[in-house]
Amino acid sequence: MIRVSLSLFLRAACLGAAALCFAGPASAQLARKEQNLANDAAWIKKTALEIDKRLAGGFAKQAVKPLPAADDARWMRRFYLDAIGRIPTYEEAKAFLDDSSAGKREKLVDQLLASEGYTGHMYNYFCDLLRATSNLGTDGTRSGVPYLRWIRESVATNKPFDKFTYELLTTNGGGWEPGKGAVGYFERDRGMPLDNMANTTRIFLGTHIECAQCHDHPYDKWKQLDFYEMSAFTHGLKTGDRGANAKYANEKYNGRSAEEDRSRRDLYRWLHDNIYDFGVSGNGDGQITLPMDFNGKGGKPDEVVKARSVFPGASSGRREGDDARGKFAKWMTDPSNPRFTMLISNRLWKKVMGIGLFEPVDKYVEPNKENPTGTVVSNPEVLAYLQQVMKDLNYDLKAFQKVLFNTRGYALGTNPSAVDARQPYAFQGRAVRRMSAEQVWDSMATLVVPDLDYRKGSALEPTANVYGRNLGQNAYEIWKELGNADIKAMNAWVERVSKEIGSGKGKKDAAMMDTSMMTEGDAKSSTLSDPAKWAGYSKDLLRAAELRSPTPPEHFLRKFGQSSREVIEGASSDSDVTQVLSLINGHVEKNIVGDSKAIVYKAIDSASSPEEKVKAAFLTILSRNPTPAEIDLMLPEAKKGRDGIKNMIYALLNSNEFIFIL
Repeated sequence: MIRVSLSLFLRAACLGAAALCFAGPASAQLARKEQNLANDAAWIKKTALEIDKRLAGGFAKQAVKPLPAADDARWMRRFYLDAIGRIPTYEEAKAFLDDSSAGKREKLVDQLLASEGYTGHMYNYFCDLLRATSNLGTDGTRSGVPYLRWIRESVATNKPFDKFTYELLTTNGGGWEPGKGAVGYFERDRGMPLDNMANTTRIFLGTHIECAQCHDHPYDKWKQLDFYEMSAFTHGLKTGDRGANAKYANEKYNGRSAEEDRSRRDLYRWLHDNIYDFGVSGNGDGQITLPMDFNGKGGKPDEVVKARSVFPGASSGRREGDDARGKFAKWMTDPSNPRFTMLISNRLWKKVMGIGLFEPVDKYVEPNKENPTGTVVSNPEVLAYLQQVMKDLNYDLKAFQKVLFNTRGYALGTNPSAVDARQPYAFQGRAVRRMSAEQVWDSMATLVVPDLDYRKGSALEPTANVYGRNLGQNAYEIWKELGNADIKAMNAWVERVSKEIGSGKGKKDAAMMDTSMMTEGDAKSSTLSDPAKWAGYSKDLLRAAELRSPTPPEHFLRKFGQSSREVIEGASSDSDVTQVLSLINGHVEKNIVGDSKAIVYKAIDSASSPEEKVKAAFLTILSRNPTPAEIDLMLPEAKKGRDGIKNMIYALLNSNEFIFIL
């Protein structure tokens, strides 16, 4: 295999010499902070090349040579999957590969990062990270849709990550109120405030502190007292039970037997769970009482302790009555907090480059007596520089990714050797990784449905369903009507809707066995609009971002490793027999190969010769032209007509090349 010399990589990374290779003093970097660097093409290019310079330094230290750059086809497919979560269509692939203009890669980066596909892909990313779900609570009756919509809108508007995090940690009010959906962060862990703090430190600070909830950590520096001092920041805030209406609706539900006015009973429950009971109040007490079984050092059972950040760079005490939660959020998102910036920088590096500069990304350990070496960073110079870039961009995650996508490091070829994420990696070539469940689903749907990115479902629309019947209003409209209404108005609404439902008294409706029928948006919901171009296509073939979060356990996405949203970043890339069966006998056969309307057939059918049909199939499914040997292999099938073409599509979809990102 041909290798690129280190000197050539360095020369490329420093093209233009001093003009493009800069480190610059911190003051100069900060001076540019108020400028709109996200749209400054020259700055993006210079910053990308500076990252490449530091990568090259890592090659030298680890005595490795960078691999040759990926060709246009491989880079294109990789970028589509990393940026918008699906493979390119035939038309998109052909247009890019036929384009001979300079700067076409940079142009495509700008185009896709501004697309609807990017929004959906990043929404999936945050749902996995934040464990965001369509239904909340152990019984699944409470709607999580306001929270999901807030996440989606935050991504669509490119809300800076520091502001995004601050709103998650400080927002008060009812979830259905405009702009208040962020309260879902605490509603997600209702009744488990200590678990919420443990999750917060993992998501935003990259630390597993949860072991210290019960005892001093045996393998890290964290003490049980540290955990409770951190938890004191948010201790005392209240979730749910939002006023008299919530109490009344709950009493009306609990006060009726299953045999008496069943429709009214469950309407009151629906109102309680989905309208009145979703919200957060309180600013945190700033203090907490240690548990009776406390056995850690530095405290004693039933002792009251004040909130204190146990991480570097924060002040120690908070007085009772202070806005402890607000102060915690302000410290968390301050650029001077090294953990916050470092962690989101490494998370996005992993999202783009496949492996973090340190792994696991949520378990950074500073050297201590229990762990003298601490976390090993594969390239400390790159990580340090990325943090400065993140600050310069004011935590603009889209612009940060734009920088990474424009690096020569991202464009290197695929490493043929297996890469162990547990070991430091020099990033001398792309590590092979499997598509996520969402990427597999969305890529396959791209082969069936036209303009897939713009086909919208109802999972994020607060459609109100009880007994499988649409109430004629969405939940937001009901909230506007009844959210601040008096009890008399609530009773009148229940009376009217109950008559419209007309359910039998005491009869257990089969639809009620599925709790999703009591909440908003499920995977079986139809699209909100169905223009002619989508007529005849399955209403289930929507992008993953348009379906419930997560989908039901039996869904294709769950079989392929979509997170259950029970743990942080709980998605899996493990393979099993059910996946093989879905590819061989199930989803692929039914929804792609067996669908005569699938657009995968469009380019193939329009090709002028069997050889051109083979080329069209490869470009549509694998985003590249076939080799002469592959043409010879597939040509007999292409000559058989539609049955042979089906065989060709079936074979390519079941190839390793389709399922992996190279």
